[in-house]
Amino acid sequence: KLSHPCGSLWRRQSLPTSTSHELILLLLLLLVGFLQRGESVLPQPHPPPWPPTYQLTESLLTMQCNGTGLSSPERAAQFGIVSYDWSNAKQHWAAAKPMNCEELLTIQALHTKAAGTSHVFVYRNIVKALPWFVTVRKKLNDPAYSGFFLKFDPEQRPYHVPDCAIENPTHCSNFYHDQEQTPQVPTKKIPNPDGNCVDYCDCGDHHPCGEYLFDHRNGTMLREFLVNQVILGALLPNVIDGLFLDDYWCSNLLCQEDPTIAGCPCDDPVQGPTEIDARSQHDMGLTDPEIRDITLAWNETMTAVHQALLDHGAYTWSLMFGQENANAQPVLLRRNNCQTLLQEACQTDSTWQTLPMLFGFSIVNRTVLAQLEQDLAFFLLARGDYAWAGWGVWGMTWPFNPEPSHGELPPLPHGVPLPDEFFIEYGVPTDTVCNEVSPGVFSREWSLASVQLDCNTFQASIDVRITSTKAEVSVSI
Repeated sequence: KLSHPCGSLWRRQSLPTSTSHELILLLLLLLVGFLQRGESVLPQPHPPPWPPTYQLTESLLTMQCNGTGLSSPERAAQFGIVSYDWSNAKQHWAAAKPMNCEELLTIQALHTKAAGTSHVFVYRNIVKALPWFVTVRKKLNDPAYSGFFLKFDPEQRPYHVPDCAIENPTHCSNFYHDQEQTPQVPTKKIPNPDGNCVDYCDCGDHHPCGEYLFDHRNGTMLREFLVNQVILGALLPNVIDGLFLDDYWCSNLLCQEDPTIAGCPCDDPVQGPTEIDARSQHDMGLTDPEIRDITLAWNETMTAVHQALLDHGAYTWSLMFGQENANAQPVLLRRNNCQTLLQEACQTDSTWQTLPMLFGFSIVNRTVLAQLEQDLAFFLLARGDYAWAGWGVWGMTWPFNPEPSHGELPPLPHGVPLPDEFFIEYGVPTDTVCNEVSPGVFSREWSLASVQLDCNTFQASIDVRITSTKAEVSVSI
């Protein structure tokens, strides 16, 4: 698991450095294999339902999670997509009675959209039933819906996680839950929990706060609730345009049948739901075949979720290439992969040109752009119609909020500003794809710029043409 300032969803696999058309063939072969076994499959990467843009700031993406309060909507307006993690404003919603994470995400989205951000996403989860989301809490607290949730197996006592609230040993639940990333009342044993409650944690009258789990074997009734209320209910016309869908199920039995399934091997931390206590299978008394059945049912629900989002003009990270199973890992340019990546990207039928892609700007010392000219040139050379770039770490959180030190980030009293190069107008590509003009040297013409990257020397040049009614001036950056 990777450390990240958001502290909630950050992990997952690296994106393969090879993204050629052979990978598309592999994906299609895997699709055929799934269909032959009668299993549902997640949709393949799919472009968003809005027109493409080549304006650089509109092609920037960030995941935000200012734990101390709402994120800056003015800084967010500099990005084309801003996605808010559930840890955003956690200091406030964890102390609320009852917890109001869902409401604060909506308020954050309203502020961000009003500031001018084109596309605003918020967090949702259909693996974990998180009670700080009111839509989920209502079902958790209604006995009529107990079949929606996985249970502790009483025969497995003592459990590896507490089934009662730390501050109130009489406030218990037979629904399985852990406290991996759960707000708690500070104690001597846990003085700094992942979110502080005051006096007691309020996730409703019936169940203590914790990470609960949906039982996807419930079938149509649960699936309709998740699709129509948890997912589509999160969208807000002209305000919330998409979601980050966190976590996934993984089955050792399925991985043994096909090790190429996304998420295999099951190591986040073990088979079952991701980012849950590693002994959850024991505490719930689940067999390996039951884990497989839940994984397949979750997979079917995810297919319905993706289709519903697209049908309603919305989008999600997991429909971008390489971002399935709650991934958020951009492609990073290195001197030793420069020529290989660009030779692939310069093919009209490559994934770079046909599928939505994420690019990252490499970082040093956690706050400094290490190779801005090279990364920017690479983005302008390699991108297709749908491509986004951002902070070059898992999660792509651009540190733009004034915040104290947290996670791996040092104190950021003013955040990290966008470089001036991001506000330059480069126009649109006039070359369909980039060209290898000599071994290891790549170029591409844009309507207002000429872009070149020499992978042999790892030097980049971007000559921008500033036009007016009287003259055309070329400026190198």
